[in-house]
Amino acid sequence: MIERLFSLGYSKEFAERYFELWGERALKIAEAMEKPLPRCFRVNTLRIEIPRLTKMLNKKGFQFKRVPWAKEGFCLTREPFSITSTPEYLGGLLYIQEASSMYPPIALDPKPGEVVADMAAAPGGKTSYLAQLMKNEGIIYAFDVGEERLKETRLNLSRLGVTNTILFHKSSLYMGELGIKFDKILLDAPCTGSGTIHKNPERKANRTLEDVKFCQNLQMQMVRVALENLKEGGILVYSTCSLEPEENEFVIQWALDNFDIELLPLRHGEPALTAPFGIELSEELSKARRFYPDRHNTSGFFVAKIRKKR
Repeated sequence: MIERLFSLGYSKEFAERYFELWGERALKIAEAMEKPLPRCFRVNTLRIEIPRLTKMLNKKGFQFKRVPWAKEGFCLTREPFSITSTPEYLGGLLYIQEASSMYPPIALDPKPGEVVADMAAAPGGKTSYLAQLMKNEGIIYAFDVGEERLKETRLNLSRLGVTNTILFHKSSLYMGELGIKFDKILLDAPCTGSGTIHKNPERKANRTLEDVKFCQNLQMQMVRVALENLKEGGILVYSTCSLEPEENEFVIQWALDNFDIELLPLRHGEPALTAPFGIELSEELSKARRFYPDRHNTSGFFVAKIRKKR
């Protein structure tokens, strides 16, 4: 089976890791990532009601099914022509978004009037969903270091009618300089992206364990900063599009060991790993969730919901 993973283009190192993590299932996960994902979209309720937009799209021949965890989310089953060329898309009535990427904002559950941070915001998909869930009330502080990606974020937020967001061309590692304690924080962390092989096939061969370690160090720094700037009782949602336990379960275990926090249960996805590579982790980790291409028809994804006790 490891030979089959080689033939798909995985390095020996990662083929062996995945076999150790999932056994025979590793091949199903890898093969599922060879197939394109369904195109999904989110109805932008800042501009239109869900039934009205779905009726408009149905009339044009589009067919879709609902994303189980997002009432505003749909995945196309029939796309007679590109949905991005429709007036509905161009007018900001909908946003193209992968189904698993819709889950972190849903898990965070921001309310109108709250003070929220998005620590790695570009290109604005999750930021705009937060604004939508907040009904454009309250305030979102959105950080990113990529200048070009922030331009794209600005255009997306403008098209979608988002008005409660301040963009910062700055690393969120410095968010403490604002002197704000946040009600809720979303950290969709920079990662190796090993769950997105369907759109980045080169990552099969060019990632190394050094890349994983680099990302893990940055992720731990960002989690520390998030918890330092979160109110007591505040919520942090941590997510990645990585399959690697070092970027997911090990980061959350580190946070459990070093901060006064608790994990809150999530409904969708599979329980996170509690003994990756034979390393026993807290049973609390089973409250975090993983999404897999072979079971959920999404990219590989990890989500944890954390409450700061004090």
